[in-house]
Amino acid sequence: MVENIASHEWEPHLEELRKRIISVLVVFFITTLVAFAFSSRIVAFLSAPLAAFQVELHAFAPAEKFMTYLHLSAWTGAVCTIPFFCVQAALFLWPGLRGKEYRCVTGALFGVPVLFILGAVLCYRFLAPFVFGFFLSFGAGDGVKELWSLREYLVLLFDLMLAAGLLLQAPLALLALLTAGVVSPESVARYRPHIVFSIFLLAAILTPPDVVSQVMMGVPLYLLFEGALFLGRVLRGRR
Repeated sequence: MVENIASHEWEPHLEELRKRIISVLVVFFITTLVAFAFSSRIVAFLSAPLAAFQVELHAFAPAEKFMTYLHLSAWTGAVCTIPFFCVQAALFLWPGLRGKEYRCVTGALFGVPVLFILGAVLCYRFLAPFVFGFFLSFGAGDGVKELWSLREYLVLLFDLMLAAGLLLQAPLALLALLTAGVVSPESVARYRPHIVFSIFLLAAILTPPDVVSQVMMGVPLYLLFEGALFLGRVLRGRR
């Protein structure tokens, strides 16, 4: 009998969860279709970092261009659905939150998409041209002609933008730990040299072996780390 009562209590929540999941999938499907309709323009936009190098992109298989456009549309649909997904997740969790949990969820709701988009934009605008320039200059004069695949180029660009977007979530996670009291600003500050070393080591791993691109990824991460630490101290002082 207790199990039946518990199952009845969970049924409204499961039904609401099902509806929100369906709504997210519908938005993803619609944005993917719209992206596929404009896929040629999206490809032209994403090819802009190569404009300064005069590199032509090629398709080396009969279905490569179509499948690349299809995958590109799905990726675009997923990125465009992320804000809607965050809103739906927040609305589902909202009734069960208490006190400062409201502020944490609201901060994550706005912070996660904004930082991800900021990282992707910075990568597209500044980091990606340096990365492609490094690959094009590597082995110059050896007589090997560069023929770049459309699919491989977009995969590399997406990997770089995804890595930059995810890396910028680290300061937000640190701020959440500081706000929740899991770690203190003093303990984090004691490990500042180790954290700075880890930031630039990670930047060196995720970028080509040239100092400029490593600095371009490492410096914003370090500044965001210091900003999260400062905000953590401010919030702790208010409490």
